[in-house]
Amino acid sequence: MTYRELINEVLIRLREATIPTDWSGNINDSATVSDYQKLIGSLINDSKRNIETYHDWLVLRTPVSVTTVNGTRSYSLSSGQEIKVLDVVNRTTGRRLQQASKQYMNDHIYPTETDGEPLYYAFNGVDSSNNLKVDFEPKPNTADTITFDVVKYQDTLTTASTELSIPAQPVILGAWARAIAERGEDGGLQEGIAADEFKEALRQAIIIDGGNTQFESDFFVTETHRNWNG
Repeated sequence: MTYRELINEVLIRLREATIPTDWSGNINDSATVSDYQKLIGSLINDSKRNIETYHDWLVLRTPVSVTTVNGTRSYSLSSGQEIKVLDVVNRTTGRRLQQASKQYMNDHIYPTETDGEPLYYAFNGVDSSNNLKVDFEPKPNTADTITFDVVKYQDTLTTASTELSIPAQPVILGAWARAIAERGEDGGLQEGIAADEFKEALRQAIIIDGGNTQFESDFFVTETHRNWNG
């Protein structure tokens, strides 16, 4: 569902005029979108970001890879800052890396550095493009491809035709509940109904999405996969 369609779904529930056609560029720069419609657009984004944090949605999962260079410890991930790391693996050797603290990295870097296949990683600030930087320990001495499997939130919706990644219904109902609360006209009755509908829609969406990742929470997954693979 597009950003304009999401806004209109909320406006319909509020008995407000909808946006008839796509606007051009950023919604906040549009002269054809009213101030109230822009407010609903902001509430859509508030709802979207809130829902993105509830669950590791499959559609938001993506691999981010770096290729190590002999003698270079620090690398930038092309991921921005808001990510959740699910797994890190050296695709060249098949070894899984473990996250370490900055203190651990310092203890193993100073006074004497070691070179070799990376076993640990630690985040260390951001680069000039606002991407997270990561350090490896030991310091790489070969060209390996290290892949971070991450959950990365979708960028803030701004243009009319941008498609929402996560399920639409919880986002719509979450924005609707926020819009009712912003109006403050019903003494909380309709707001409570909208909030309950949002919670149920979110619960159902998580159940459906989580059903495709059920092995992630099964303690016997490793042994089960061994049996299946012979």
